[in-house]
Amino acid sequence: MRKLGLLVLLLAACGTQDPTGAGMEPLRLTSANLPPAYLGENYSVAFSAEGGVRPYSFSLEGKLPQGLAFQGGRISGVPKEKGQFPLTLTVEDGAKNSRVQRLTLTVSDPPPPRLTLVAPPAQVEGPFLLLARVEVREALGFQLELPLRDLSPDLASLKVPSPAYLLDYDPEAGLLRLDVAFAKPVRDQEVLRLLLTPQKPLTPRLSPRVVLYDKEGKPLGEALKRGKPFADLLQLAQNWGKEGKELKGDLNGDGKVDGADLQALGQGYFAKPSSLPPAGKENGQDQGEGQTP
Repeated sequence: MRKLGLLVLLLAACGTQDPTGAGMEPLRLTSANLPPAYLGENYSVAFSAEGGVRPYSFSLEGKLPQGLAFQGGRISGVPKEKGQFPLTLTVEDGAKNSRVQRLTLTVSDPPPPRLTLVAPPAQVEGPFLLLARVEVREALGFQLELPLRDLSPDLASLKVPSPAYLLDYDPEAGLLRLDVAFAKPVRDQEVLRLLLTPQKPLTPRLSPRVVLYDKEGKPLGEALKRGKPFADLLQLAQNWGKEGKELKGDLNGDGKVDGADLQALGQGYFAKPSSLPPAGKENGQDQGEGQTP
């Protein structure tokens, strides 16, 4: 009886190795859609399958955009043309079973980065934090002009993840201006934290003007008017803390890039803002031109 039990177990074990795939889960592709590709940016996607009998082999029919290639079950490369490219993907397993799936690869221009402001969605009566994030794509900096009607900023509470920024607040015009540059591009990261106090109960309604600078330092739109180029602030950020001769950003010529150079750049950086409707009761902040952190 004991020998019979061992024989049953042995036969069951052999059954699981059936090379025909009988009794196994049916072969299927697990790649339902292709993620979008962007012109001039690295792209890589690997296909996968389940069920059937391993190993799997993949083949692809159809025209790929210039710059992309298919090899070993993966599409990779840097696309050099835009459009929609219909493809047919086939997977074959070790038992010669196959499955076919039609796919479409879309190649488009990269979406621009976005500065998202986060404020309370409901009415507030006391101080609250205004947050901002760079999202979607990488950015090397941004310019912000933010009208603050019936809101008073605590400038000392401002936090940004870079020492290379310039801040100006005109309480009479109720306008806060902030330019920030980063040493390296940032993405999906908080880039601003500021405490605001409402002068009366209100639901924050913010209407900022924003210009972002892409990972190459180019403005995405028309740069906001300043007394000096934003590129000077970028040079400060990229060389911050460095020492040497003829450093870009060493505005005072002392052989290093630091807060003294930022202060020099801040002189005359912000021109007087154009007249805006009063933002309400003045909050006691001194009006300053080119305030530096």
